[in-house]
Amino acid sequence: MSEPYNFPNADGAGDLKVFHEPVQDRKIAVLVVDDDPDLLDLTATFLKKERGEFDVTTFQDARAARAHIEQERVDAVVSDYDMPGVDGLEFLAAVRSEDEDLPFILFTGKGSEEIASEAISKGVTDYLQKKPGASSYSLLANRILNGVEKYKTSRRLERSQAKFSKLVTNSSDVLGIVNENGEFEYISPVCEDMLGYEQDELIGEKAFSLMPQADRKSMMEEFFAAVEDPDITPVVEHGWITKDGETIDIETRGTNMFDDELINGFVVNGRNISELKEREKRIRQQNEQLKNMQEVLLHDIKNPLQVASDSLVLYRDESEDRYLDKVDNALDRIELLIEQTVSMAKYETNAEDIERISLEDVAERAWNMVETAGAVLEIDDSRDFEAVPHHLQRVFENMFRNAIEHSDGDVRISVGTFESGMYVEDDGPGIPDDLRSDIFKLGYTTDQTNTGLGLNIVQQIVTGHEWHIAIGDGDEGGARFEITNVTFQPQVHD
Repeated sequence: MSEPYNFPNADGAGDLKVFHEPVQDRKIAVLVVDDDPDLLDLTATFLKKERGEFDVTTFQDARAARAHIEQERVDAVVSDYDMPGVDGLEFLAAVRSEDEDLPFILFTGKGSEEIASEAISKGVTDYLQKKPGASSYSLLANRILNGVEKYKTSRRLERSQAKFSKLVTNSSDVLGIVNENGEFEYISPVCEDMLGYEQDELIGEKAFSLMPQADRKSMMEEFFAAVEDPDITPVVEHGWITKDGETIDIETRGTNMFDDELINGFVVNGRNISELKEREKRIRQQNEQLKNMQEVLLHDIKNPLQVASDSLVLYRDESEDRYLDKVDNALDRIELLIEQTVSMAKYETNAEDIERISLEDVAERAWNMVETAGAVLEIDDSRDFEAVPHHLQRVFENMFRNAIEHSDGDVRISVGTFESGMYVEDDGPGIPDDLRSDIFKLGYTTDQTNTGLGLNIVQQIVTGHEWHIAIGDGDEGGARFEITNVTFQPQVHD
């Protein structure tokens, strides 16, 4: 007779004395089937001696053994091959019809290549030949442990997949299950995209450890309250720290499902709301800006309205044209206030409006739109960059007008570039240090004939381009405005 086929271990490493320990600290239910009562007793005795965690049940008849499997928990089956009525291979086929993965080891005194081949085709877990001596049973015990460990791993994977399938029907973002200590028992693969962590890096980790310190206390209070009271379904906003250290805004919804046999945990559904929070921030800023604009209008428009109204009264009484001139001037100021205020709401930088422009072109267009009186413009080292042309023209118009209005008109204005940006500089009276922090504020002006909106518009447009603006001293004592964080384009040569 040829030598029986020898199956490799589950990990392919050969017949080692000790393999994986069982995952759960409980008895391993081993069912042994052999028609020889003496060999049956010897097998059970040696297995118990080899591994104290084995709980061995024996049967001499395969039919009775199958009935036992249907009624009781069985972690592994050890069966003889040559038995009357139902042999080991028939018994294997019957077991596989109910459970495709239950560890089944054919332990026989009769073996051949043909039997081994048929056992493989029927899904046997392992195949061993009985040999005299304790070593045969030691090997059998190790094969049982390997089979049980592999079986449990397979079952855990199936349960994990079942949990995911059940959760995914109710959630669309990062899905997780945490235990009563707040440790992840499961987290969906989306965590890799959202947080940068792979699934296995987070299993067993406390969810609170991913949160900024400032959020942990309140989140733990929400969580443990919901664990105690299943009727509480918290919806909270908090930060989560990604693997690369970035903090993102998350909205988490929690549901207590400890009573669900399959879930047995606290289900969390988290979605990234960072963009939503940023939009909300912009809306708050815009609302605040609109409120400020309203206040400026209501405040500043009263004076020219009063001037126009009183002047008309005087004109009716005295019929002097100078009162009509005052009405004209008041109406011009009201028009300017409305124009400036409305324009403030329009300066949003959109990607489709951005073009390549040169400093010289935009500065000259702006200069042609300003009452320059005796002022002179000098342009030095013009370079190209990307911006919204008509918005940037308004920046230069307002800065030119500001320089001219705060001088005697006879002012030299220089425009140029430096390594990280561009500048507008004049040789006028300059801006005192104690006023520099206020001049960009909405409505701020030192000249009551102005609106106080011009430089605030400048700041809005500059910020909309993701640039920065600062005030310094000019080389000849005037003011110097520097716009930085500008990316200049490579020069194009003919």
